[in-house]
Amino acid sequence: MVDRREWRNRTAMILLVAVAGVGSTACSAKVDQDLFDREMASLRGEMAGIDGRVTANEEQIAAMNARLDAAQADLDELREEFDVTVTRLETGIRFATPVHFDFDRAEIRPQDRELLDRFADVMAHHFEGALVTVEGFADPSGSAAYNQRLSERRAKSVASYLESEGGLPIGTLRTVGYGESRQVRPGAQGPGSAGLPNRRVTFAIEYAPDGGASGAMTASSEG
Repeated sequence: MVDRREWRNRTAMILLVAVAGVGSTACSAKVDQDLFDREMASLRGEMAGIDGRVTANEEQIAAMNARLDAAQADLDELREEFDVTVTRLETGIRFATPVHFDFDRAEIRPQDRELLDRFADVMAHHFEGALVTVEGFADPSGSAAYNQRLSERRAKSVASYLESEGGLPIGTLRTVGYGESRQVRPGAQGPGSAGLPNRRVTFAIEYAPDGGASGAMTASSEG
């Protein structure tokens, strides 16, 4: 693919070829003119393709923004009722949801179920077909290997809930565990509320305006 900078460089080279033909024999000038015409025709075709892709991307962003406008009321309710942070990005949204886990546990807390229900409802109504990656984390208590397994269990627990209770299709959910990495509060650990901010899940949301998967947006649940 030829980008606009390369197009300028190639155009300059073609013009140099054409200028070099000035003062040459009629035959060489004819050859240079033919080369010039062929190269310019090729560049016009390539640039038309680039311009088409740029236009398509702009239309996609406009469609995404229209979808976000339609979802704004539900997003505002999540923000007000559950202290969810919703950040609007160029190609999507970022959720920051307070979904955490008890010490050494992977079960969803009762107080987090309503939020997950509402999250699933917003996804189903406004982002149908989106791919949701549930990412699990653990605080640094215990070994790194154990925390890795625990984080995976937490991600699978939430994904299972979103499927069975939230009604999200299984094909739109995937899970990954990051163990004790990416701590919200470095070193915070232990029973009770001490390590709660690090015992969490995040949601990476990928969608396109037609319901297909597109670029990834990360939604983190921070303490």
